[in-house]
Parts: sequence; structure tokens; C-alpha cells
Amino acid sequence: MLLIGFAFTNPGATDLALGVNIGVAAIAAVGLTLTIGGAGQLALGQAGFMAVGAYGTAYLMRDREMPFLPALVLGVVGALLLGALVGYIALRLRGNYLAMATLAVGTGIHAFLMLPGPLGGANGFAPIPFPEILGHRLLDPRDQYLLVAVALIAVLLGSRWLLSARLGRELAAIRDDEVAARSVGVNITARKVQVFAISAGLGALAGGVNAPLQTAIDPSLFSTAVSLQLFVMVILGGLGNIYGAVLGAALVTWLISEVPGGGSWALTVLGVIVIAFMALLPGGLAGLGAAARALPGRLSRRRPGSAAVITEVPE
Repeated sequence: MLLIGFAFTNPGATDLALGVNIGVAAIAAVGLTLTIGGAGQLALGQAGFMAVGAYGTAYLMRDREMPFLPALVLGVVGALLLGALVGYIALRLRGNYLAMATLAVGTGIHAFLMLPGPLGGANGFAPIPFPEILGHRLLDPRDQYLLVAVALIAVLLGSRWLLSARLGRELAAIRDDEVAARSVGVNITARKVQVFAISAGLGALAGGVNAPLQTAIDPSLFSTAVSLQLFVMVILGGLGNIYGAVLGAALVTWLISEVPGGGSWALTVLGVIVIAFMALLPGGLAGLGAAARALPGRLSRRRPGSAAVITEVPE
């Protein structure tokens, strides 16, 4: 209701554009949450999968004259297959080694996009036709925002169902203790491949929805810095909480757009915020409610005179 209702509060074009950016980041962050928070697999290459969806959708729409929805589906399918391959290759990796491997995949995709060729290289890929659904071309900023909002709602509902289903419970078992999960019959290989594929597909969905709305894309939109920003969104939102990922995406995207001095200053401020969250709110934005409920108890325990009184024990 909040996501859809915002479009009918007469927001300006700038606010709608910010809403589009937040929604796109949130879709990708939710996908990353399934991997990091849901299965405990540290992945840092989400921007690469966004690039697969964005460039795949844009290429099919412009050069193959394919309608928006079929092009988007094919872009997502391509990322699903790539994500499954990455998940299979990364089965033997853990912790920092897994993070570096996924980061290398994202960096490799970015380097490939920089090469001269039909995708435009460093100059980018443009122009991209505006998306058209059921004969309606999405030129109005409100329509574009609603497209992203509906996609985000579908992703949230699907992710919520997945985490509450058997697959989600098995992923949680892998996250908590992989050896114990294997001992009770969880297929570790299948589950890791599946979660990497789903995460990659959601990243591609974010990129594929966003590319035709921007009408032009270039490799800088899918750099390593973008992958790290998505990782920060997940951390700030709260590991394993899909709604927290949306809040983290909103906070990070808003900061990058509002902090004066360009992206470098925004990232500096973001680093300070991450440190503050780790110290004061380790549960992320999703843990604000629990922290607020626990605050009265903490304050009462710290009142003067509430400390324990040590009495002498007779011999």
C-alpha cells in the first residue's frame, strides 16, 4: 500500500526518479539478502548479474526489436543460468574465498562490457526504447515508478514465501551449521546452486527493469563499487530480513543522491554510518523495533541505585 500509494500523492518527477532508483536497488538487495542472510554465503558480485539483465534486455529490445516483457524474461533466464554456474563452481569455497570469487565474477562481467563491440564498450549502450506493456508505452514518470513498485512487491512476496517454505528452512540450516544440515539430509549442492541462481535472477530483474527506463546504460553502472553498495544495503537493513533490505536500499540511495560533493563524499558518510550501526544497532534497520522495545529495560537497569548490593557473607 505504501509503495503504490506514493505514486498518487502528487510527487514531483525528481521524487519519482528517486523512487525508481530506490526500487531498483531494493530488488537487487533483496536478491543478495537471500544469499548472504538466507544461506550465509558471502557474495559480492551482484552488480554483474544486474548488468546481465540490463544489457540483455536492452540488446533484445533495440537490436532484435523484441517486446519489453519477453526481453526481460530472457535476460533474467540468462542470469539464472550464470548464477547457477557460479554457485556450482563456488561449492568448495567458504568465507573470504567465496567473497573474492563472486567479486571476481562481477569484475569480469564489468571488464567484458568495457570491450568494444555491439554492446557499446565504455561509451555505453544507447538509445534503449521505453518499455511498452499491453500497448501502453511507459513515458510518464508515474507509470515508470509503478512498474518498479509492482516488480518490487512481487519480489518481496515471492521472497517471503521462499523463506517460509522448505527451501528457506533448509537454507537457514545451511547458514547455521552446514555439517548438521547435511547430516539430516539437506542437499547442500542443490540448495547453494538454487540460491545463487535466484539471487542472480533478481539482480538481473532489477537491471532489466531499469535499463529501458534510463534509455542509456554503461559499464560504470555495474562496477565493483555498486556491488559493495548493495552489500552495505543488506548489512544496514539487517541480515536475512528482506524488508530491512528495502530500508537499507532507501537509505543508501537517498544518501548518494543527497550528500553534496559527489559520490566519494557519500561513500565516506556511508562508511561512518556503517560503523555506527555495527556499534549501536547490529541488527540493522530491521532491528529498530526490537531495540526500541528493549530500551526501557536497559535504562531501568542503569538507574542510580539499581546496581547490585554486595553483602558480607558470615563465615
